[in-house]
Amino acid sequence: MQLSAPKVAVYLTLIFGAGVATGFFGNRLISAPAVSASPTVFRNNEDWRRQFTESMRVRLSMSDTQMKQLNEILDETRVEYRLLRQHYKPEMDKIHQGQVQKIKKMLQDAQIPEFDKMEREREEKMRARESGPGM
Repeated sequence: MQLSAPKVAVYLTLIFGAGVATGFFGNRLISAPAVSASPTVFRNNEDWRRQFTESMRVRLSMSDTQMKQLNEILDETRVEYRLLRQHYKPEMDKIHQGQVQKIKKMLQDAQIPEFDKMEREREEKMRARESGPGM
């Protein structure tokens, strides 16, 4: 069977077009951007609480009475967490002090003043966190 030149041109055009389409869609599939799920970063516990209560209110269509009850529950839970932290904080501090002493033993004498400075900075950050509204 002999094909005429116009038929050959049509077939070649169709094959070429199919290759272009396959390449285009294949490239789109391969180069699709990855999912970028950036977590919500809360600056403090009040930011978290505001977002949480708003989410509860909107998604569950909560009434004003329910919102008041939710806030009371969150306040009670905050107090319970504070009491728990006060209970275990001395033991956590003791463990941390042991860590600090071990690190100081491995440091050179010239490194200790900078390490002490780093520890003071860490303690200041921790104090600022602990005195925040959510604590």
